[in-house]
Amino acid sequence: MGKKKTSYSMIWVIISFIIVFFIIKIVSPYVFKVLLAKGHTMPTPSTLVLWYMILAVTGALVYVSASILRWANFLSFILPAGDDKTKAILQKMIIIAFPLFVGWFAYSGTAPRAASPVELRIQHPTLPQEYEKLENPFAHVDEETKIRYIEEGKFLFRLNCRPCHGSKADGNGPFANAFRLRPINFTDPGTIATVVESFAFWRIKEGGPGLPAVSTPWDSAMPAWKDTLTDEQIWKIIMGEYAIAGVVPRQREEIEH
Repeated sequence: MGKKKTSYSMIWVIISFIIVFFIIKIVSPYVFKVLLAKGHTMPTPSTLVLWYMILAVTGALVYVSASILRWANFLSFILPAGDDKTKAILQKMIIIAFPLFVGWFAYSGTAPRAASPVELRIQHPTLPQEYEKLENPFAHVDEETKIRYIEEGKFLFRLNCRPCHGSKADGNGPFANAFRLRPINFTDPGTIATVVESFAFWRIKEGGPGLPAVSTPWDSAMPAWKDTLTDEQIWKIIMGEYAIAGVVPRQREEIEH
């Protein structure tokens, strides 16, 4: 009777995990950079990486357990190698690599992380003169129209701003952990509630690149939306983000004569 051929299905499963991790962690940030026409890579959030790897493990287990033969071939790799030198080498590599991986995973989850140094920065830089007298053109419409504009603004906010600022405008979007300086939490009463709407218009339109040279570096990842959104869309987003955050903009002070 001929010698039974060794099944390497376990090795192929492990290789598939490595490929999936490589694509999600290394390849996809550059793919989305091209697809979204951004000037920087779009890093995959760690939570998303974890979920994709869980799906990969689940999919592999479903595949290898779909039949008794596949399951037997999968488990047969842990049996003694006998005269199969290739199998013996791969088994030793797995035996060495598995505890190292578990140790690295446990260490990375518990090791103390270095805190970012404290930097002096201005929370709200001076509003440029050309934006000082701007007013929201939709601020004085009738209530029914205003509600419609707010809903449009909420949609535009979630379409363009949610990846960083989050669906609740709390700064916990899917990409928030990828930035050195986290996106601003708009629900904090010390943020957009302390500025007039024209200030928010300036920050959205000009973004990080439009910040003044004073007090640099700003470390702001906020893109400039002036080439992507119209002025009307920006004003509607401002109305939507204030509504989502549950705060109201600061009103201009009346100057007494």
